[in-house]
Amino acid sequence: MKMILGLVIIAFGVFLEFMWLGFCFGSIIIGILLLIFAPSILFFPFNFFLIIGLSIINPNKYSRSSKFQYRRYSQNQTNYTQPQSNLDKYYAILESQKTDSFDVIKANYRRLMKEYHYDSLASKDLSEEILKFAEEKTQNINEAYSAIKDARR
Repeated sequence: MKMILGLVIIAFGVFLEFMWLGFCFGSIIIGILLLIFAPSILFFPFNFFLIIGLSIINPNKYSRSSKFQYRRYSQNQTNYTQPQSNLDKYYAILESQKTDSFDVIKANYRRLMKEYHYDSLASKDLSEEILKFAEEKTQNINEAYSAIKDARR
């Protein structure tokens, strides 16, 4: 029912547009031709009824309250307590356990950096995708190492 009502309102707007252009230019045929060949000449009645018709057909898509969600992004925010789940993730990135000594973690860090560092892979003529992956992996390794180092101080 909403679909039919919306289409009727849009059709009524098109009819008003034909009549308006016909009145302005002396003939409904000229109005129809202008609407077909010069669609940028859309006046108020058609736009108004088009918007009303579309909002009746699908009210969720054209309403103002279409569930906007604002997310909070914090960059360079000093946080002295790292969440436990992040530290677990960082230990997994460095292939270490929480019970490992810092020397073992440092050795794993150096081994992974040697394995994934951009300069060592760029000299092997690898594809751009692999180099991009290695760069992301290097950033993750550096982030994990610095977070664990800060947490252990």
